[in-house]
Amino acid sequence: MQFKKILFATYALMSAALWAPQAHAIPAFARQVGMACNACHYQHFPVLNSFGRAFKQSGYTIIGVQEKIEGDGLSIPSTLNLAVVTNMQYQKTNGDTTGTTPTTKNTNNGAIDLTQASLFLGGRIAENIGFVGELGMYPAPAGLASIKIPMIYDVGSAKVGVVPFTTNGLGVAHSFEVMNTGAVAVHLFNQQDMTAISAQQYIGTATAASGAALVVSSDMGFINFAKWSPNEMTSGNGSPTSTYLRIAATPGNLIPGFDFAAGAQFWRGSSTSAAALAGTTITTQAACSGTWTPISGGGLGTCANAGISPDGRLETEATAIDAQMMGEVSGLPLTLIASYAVAPGEPGGGAMQNMFNNDLTNAVNESKRSFNIAAELGVIPNKATLQFGIRRASSGQSSTVNLAKTNMTDNAILVGVTYALALNVRAELTYSKYSGSLYNAGENAMIVGGKGNNLTTFNLWAAF
Repeated sequence: MQFKKILFATYALMSAALWAPQAHAIPAFARQVGMACNACHYQHFPVLNSFGRAFKQSGYTIIGVQEKIEGDGLSIPSTLNLAVVTNMQYQKTNGDTTGTTPTTKNTNNGAIDLTQASLFLGGRIAENIGFVGELGMYPAPAGLASIKIPMIYDVGSAKVGVVPFTTNGLGVAHSFEVMNTGAVAVHLFNQQDMTAISAQQYIGTATAASGAALVVSSDMGFINFAKWSPNEMTSGNGSPTSTYLRIAATPGNLIPGFDFAAGAQFWRGSSTSAAALAGTTITTQAACSGTWTPISGGGLGTCANAGISPDGRLETEATAIDAQMMGEVSGLPLTLIASYAVAPGEPGGGAMQNMFNNDLTNAVNESKRSFNIAAELGVIPNKATLQFGIRRASSGQSSTVNLAKTNMTDNAILVGVTYALALNVRAELTYSKYSGSLYNAGENAMIVGGKGNNLTTFNLWAAF
């Protein structure tokens, strides 16, 4: 009955949307190449099409009708290209509202927020060097959210280069990625509940990260090998001792009529985490339930959380495989994505915690894993879409009530609808229903942070 209500609401919204006006978008990169946003994006931003992949593989250096300033060793656009991106959002969860007050209300009561206001700058620095950076204006604190500087050169039919990067929350995959599966969050077609449709996002690969990536790409695929650290690129945050390998094939029309791609991701090693170090406290040894490291004088020391080494190191261990297909069915554009990811635990409780499987209450640290499939159908091409997704996951978390339950299930079904008021202004409605033992009151006293087992989100996105 509930599913029928969702379908009816979706149909009603789509019917009303038919009367909205059309317009065109020209954000940062569109200004540089002199094309509308749908030249690079399939159905809508941020999903990349084949030209969008080529633009990214060039290191953001392709330029169109925009004038250039050129000289000996200089080739830059005459205008610095930038864009402002905003998201305004209403969210409603179905958790218990008992005891909330006007100052403690949350999404269980229904909450409207400005969730993002960012300034993006990007484009060509030189003939073979580009950049893209995000300055976060909201939420606080304002500051640099991410930046990367691809240095890409033609080597035969391939493009080869190095990409130094830093990000406060997109993960090492942000260094270079062109697939739309959630391998990196910025290209996923639904940004409101990414964990419902992407296995990589479910296991939490969108972390702070910095380092440098060696990239080789062509029309047939790409390889990204990076040395990285789970911190932003600031002094004293440790060296890039973790490794990341991404291998993907993008053979185009391997499946007739569809743009097909598939790949795998491997996160390995360990690194010092600034967040883990921040979690240590100076206390007394008797009060420390984790790892105690004495500090000379006064009997003081640092107490690391259980599973985190005294120097704040965390394992960075995960594996993912993914695939996508984009093409037309009966004249309507269709995006299909599938992904599987696993973040292993430490059998019997390891000496070092895996940052992608960080439930410290799980005594046996079983593997956190997810299998996701999702689809987006353009019911009005370049204007309106329907979205659907399924997640089947093991959370890696133990029950807070029944200690025998050590790896509770965490499943989801997502339905959504989007409508482009303009190519750069989009309204989105998403409903997610969660199930599995993680949401069973008989096994989990917290019921996932008290937010219940469903989420409704209305989002208004704009870029200009």
